[in-house]
Order: sequence, then structure tokens, then C-alpha cells
Amino acid sequence: MAATTVKAHTALDEMDTHGNFKRTDAGFLNAVEKGGRFEPEASRYHLYVSLACPWSAGTLAALKYKGLDEDVIGYSVVHPTWGRTRPDDPNDEHCGWHFRSPGDDPVPNSLGHGSNECDDALIPDTINGAKTIRDLYEMADDKSGKYSTPILWCKKEKTIVCNESIEILKIFNSSFNEFAKHPERLLFPEDDDEAKQLDALNEFIYPNVNNGV
Repeated sequence: MAATTVKAHTALDEMDTHGNFKRTDAGFLNAVEKGGRFEPEASRYHLYVSLACPWSAGTLAALKYKGLDEDVIGYSVVHPTWGRTRPDDPNDEHCGWHFRSPGDDPVPNSLGHGSNECDDALIPDTINGAKTIRDLYEMADDKSGKYSTPILWCKKEKTIVCNESIEILKIFNSSFNEFAKHPERLLFPEDDDEAKQLDALNEFIYPNVNNGV
């Protein structure tokens, strides 16, 4: 794992003095395209998601809608409860997404209150053996310190391709159509007027609904 001096933080650290959420930009915004660094290939990529995150859940829904989830792009699902990502380091209090397996003991929150069971929705990381999403970012030599989902991972280069949900949706929309079971299914309209309406709707939903989660 690559060494890092980046200070780990979460979305809770992105509040201004008035309590408004000020999201930092995604740190990985690569495209998947023929002739580029990341070419469309079956079994080269892996998606990491949290079902508790609306952005992540959307990318997984798109993966299945396009028919890319069986032989083209695999995926892993973290536990929906944040936990200490470096529990053995008393000076590192960062909490974030972590992997568990179905049937593991229920997981309380970072304050020890309540618990959520480890059900069949959980899929551990069989690609890199990561215990946390933070592990993946550090493998990719991340400079942001914010360890969010979703992540589109390149198994060939062992790095993050993209961690911005809308860009991952655009990748799934067309980049893998030669491998998709349903290439005819569109995630974005081809008509310019409809595309503008969708952009306008997303500009409202993204900051006012999704950012409120």
C-alpha cells in the first residue's frame, strides 16, 4: 500500500460555518474510451459501492440496467455503517466505509450505539482484499483524503479510474456497449433539449436532495 501523508476527512468536515454542505470535487475523473489510458475491456474493471449512498446506489442500478454486472464489471458492496478505518491508531479517528461479509457480527456505529446486521447484500472486496474504502484510495495514491463511494477501479493498473457518480454513469451509458446485454438502454437522452432538461433537473437534485443524505 502506498504511503500517504494526506489528512483523512469525511463529508462531515465539509460544512461551512452556517452548516451548509460544501462538497469537494472528485479526485479521479478519468474516462473509459478506446485509444485512451483506460480502454473498454470485459473483466478489467470493478465497481465499489455503498447502498447507503444515493450516488453509489445509482451507479449499481445503472450497471444492472445495462446488463454489465455479470461478466463485464464486477462489484463489491460495503457495510452501510461507518466505522474506524484505522482502529489500531489512537491518533487517527477517521470513520468511513468498511467491508464485511454476510453472517458477520452486527456492526454498531462509531459511537457504539445500535447495530446493523451483516446481510446478504454485502459483498467483500475479492479483488484487492481491502478492509475499507480508505485502503483503496491509499492504494491509488489519493491526494484528497476523502474516501467516498462509488469507485470505478481498474484491475490492470490497480488504481481508481473515476469516483464521480455522474461521470461513472456516462461511462456505463456507452463505453461498454459492445459487451452490454442491453446496449440499447440509454441512461442519458440523445435529444439535445431533453439532455438540457435533465441537466437542469440534476442541478437541482444534486445539491438539494443528494447532498442532504
